[in-house]
Amino acid sequence: MELWWSYHHESLLPPNAGFTRTFGPGWDSFFNQFVFFTTQSNIILGITTLLLALQIKRNSEWFHIWRLVGLIDITITAIVFNFVLATGPSRGGIAELASTFEHMINPILAIVGWFVFGPSGSVTIRRMIIAAMIPILYAGFTLIRGAIMQWYPYNILDVTNLGYSGVSIYIVAIFILFLIIAFVLFLFDRWLGSKWIRH
Repeated sequence: MELWWSYHHESLLPPNAGFTRTFGPGWDSFFNQFVFFTTQSNIILGITTLLLALQIKRNSEWFHIWRLVGLIDITITAIVFNFVLATGPSRGGIAELASTFEHMINPILAIVGWFVFGPSGSVTIRRMIIAAMIPILYAGFTLIRGAIMQWYPYNILDVTNLGYSGVSIYIVAIFILFLIIAFVLFLFDRWLGSKWIRH
């Protein structure tokens, strides 16, 4: 829904943006949507969930790493969107519905589904360390692209307003949040695996 909306509308500026560039409507706005952390986390979560639905017993190391990334990122998406990001004007209609799913419903379904269905034993220290590289790569890519394109997806990454020092504070805070969520999932994975019958 969000991608459909982005194709038919001009991309919105983050609240209090220090820049004026926008994209679209059209393919520029459509492809720009993939720069958003929200879009990426929902795509990763959706693909890994679909693969698990087709076959829950999976041995691929990289699958479980990406599954972990999806779970952590979607949790961060919910927390940061609802408690940190400045609220922009309501877009209404299908865009507002898509936002509700991406930032609220999908994160809840993801965590509940993981609690109930597992798979158990999929969260390991090694996978946590590798998964933690993904948000670092995202931050680096976003800042480099932002400097070139003069556009940033979120006000907490708006170098024009906050400077690199201000943006760095948010990046470090979100990275710490990533590690905390990963460790909590690790502990619950061990506990649930011993208490419940999970796959």
